[in-house]
Amino acid sequence: MNLVDYLKKGWEAAQLKMEAIESLATDEKAFVPAIGILAIGGLAMAIGTLNPRGIILFPIIFVVGAFVALGLMHLAATLIFGAKGDFKSLVNVIGCASIIRWVAVVPLLGPALMVLSGLWLLVVGVLTVEKGYELDRGKSVVVVAVPVVLALILGALFSAVAGFSLLMMNSR
Repeated sequence: MNLVDYLKKGWEAAQLKMEAIESLATDEKAFVPAIGILAIGGLAMAIGTLNPRGIILFPIIFVVGAFVALGLMHLAATLIFGAKGDFKSLVNVIGCASIIRWVAVVPLLGPALMVLSGLWLLVVGVLTVEKGYELDRGKSVVVVAVPVVLALILGALFSAVAGFSLLMMNSR
């Protein structure tokens, strides 16, 4: 398959077509195109937010962020639930389905559309984990929620520390 074929399969996976999800999960050659599709999503975000520095930085952030989130999902599935699954398959499907994140290229609306597409990718993730790790729907939801909950906790901690630091600096 060529890149256009992977884009089509990714679009089908984003539409929750199980045949496409299963095809990408078992495709040994989908890994590199999946990473490329993730990186282009970062580039789209940089263009949509008119951020010239983001042209280099955002693709890296998108790929690294995806690897961290998908790694946490893989660990949750295997360590918490004892499931057997393949990390690379998870990257293949979610990476290619990330074509929907290209909506970020739309000026002004891009960030809002990016949030919506990210929420939809959580749904794709649940189906991918359910199929690839042979978990029931409830456990798959928990697995996909792990990186989200950790990100919210870290964000809250960072905000609290930053707020406390500002209070301390202003009280002098």
